[in-house]
Amino acid sequence: MVLKCVRAECNDFGMAIFDAVGYEGFSDGIVNLTVPDTFRETWLNSHYGDLLRRAFGEVLGPEFKDYRIRLLAPSNPVPEMKFTPRVARVMPPVKKNVVAPKRKKLSLYANYTFETFVEGECNSTALRACETVVETPGDMGMNPLLVYGASGLGKTHLLQAIAAKLQATRPGIKIVYRAAYDFLRDSVAMAEASYAGKRALYQELKEKFKENYADCDVLLVDDIQLLEKGVKCQEKLAMLIKILRSQGKQVVLSCDRHPSAFKKLQDGESPARDAKIPQLSANLLSHLENCVAVGLTEPDLNTRMGLIREKSKNIPFNSDDREEICRFLSIPPRANVRLIEGTLNWLRAMHTMNGVELSLSCIKQLLVSPKNDGAVLTLKNISETVAASFKVDTVVLSSRRQDKGASLPRKIAMFLCRELTTESLQEVGKAFNRDYATVIAAIQSLVALMGKDESVARRVQDIRYMLET
Repeated sequence: MVLKCVRAECNDFGMAIFDAVGYEGFSDGIVNLTVPDTFRETWLNSHYGDLLRRAFGEVLGPEFKDYRIRLLAPSNPVPEMKFTPRVARVMPPVKKNVVAPKRKKLSLYANYTFETFVEGECNSTALRACETVVETPGDMGMNPLLVYGASGLGKTHLLQAIAAKLQATRPGIKIVYRAAYDFLRDSVAMAEASYAGKRALYQELKEKFKENYADCDVLLVDDIQLLEKGVKCQEKLAMLIKILRSQGKQVVLSCDRHPSAFKKLQDGESPARDAKIPQLSANLLSHLENCVAVGLTEPDLNTRMGLIREKSKNIPFNSDDREEICRFLSIPPRANVRLIEGTLNWLRAMHTMNGVELSLSCIKQLLVSPKNDGAVLTLKNISETVAASFKVDTVVLSSRRQDKGASLPRKIAMFLCRELTTESLQEVGKAFNRDYATVIAAIQSLVALMGKDESVARRVQDIRYMLET
């Protein structure tokens, strides 16, 4: 009953997700559910967790505490997806010892695989979705799949990882990976030949287009937002998606934004020049709105740390400092993976060309921002950085009130002000409305706490890194 109520609030994809959810009963306040794969488990928890809890709470009352999801172990191997048109036809008898046709290897980045993709909270749902596509390509519940997010977050990596895995595990199927620009170029070339009356060339390009796109088993198109100005090209892609889906073939797209961020162009409407809101044709956008859209967001601290560990394996950091260097480099928030790679490439170049030792102290000196070079840390900006790290108002740190939530950040701020500036204890005390004896006591208390509590010591060091960069 609850699942039926929940389905009523879902889109088509949500309904497909819940169709695979099983109910195993209610005991000790826990509702026990089952799902067939990790993608559905992740998607339920991240997208429908609150909805499920609300629905179960309304039906079961105060006895309900929470729900639990159990991952079903497959009783039989997952059947291989057959890439054939959905029409009734007599299949020829299977011949034994027939070798699958060899396909031309795709031009892919060697490092863009699932094994080298660093998972974190910012991308785990997208990763699970892409892995599910590889397991069961063409499954209507995951077709088409749209991976969206800002530049440099890993969309191309995931699409190429799908292609690489399918190429390695299913050599008999035809996989097409194209950047949107390549698709645009192929479409425009065909249109130009037709417009110029070059029939032979047009027929040749048309056959090549059909061979490259319509006859494939898996189509991956990267960065489709680049098709924004080419409405006819968008229409061609929309028709292609429709055809491939009707034949049970897999489509995976990537884009720099969610479908809801586009304006819909009606039939015959041309895209406006200098439009502030990006535009797509109604036909293409309808596919995107009905697809499985999984997002990538800015890498969090743990993901940045994992990325730096993975991508710095071949950089000769000082072995004693390596882990702390990775921590130091991961502290400043960076909007995307490319910024992290750029920093690592620059450090490698400094070592190769100038012989710079890549110890923690040298890297700290190298990474001083030119705009801050020579700038002196002040009591004010140290206090602001500590307050931001603890998500408290700076005013609270200097308040006379004995606010329990401000005690630790105030001690850390005092400690770092004393460590990183030349201000006297009296001046530090004035900044926090305390006398110098209170400052001494606070610093001593924090030092003792750091000696006993590694997490506090780690947090103080992280804030110091943030101030140093």
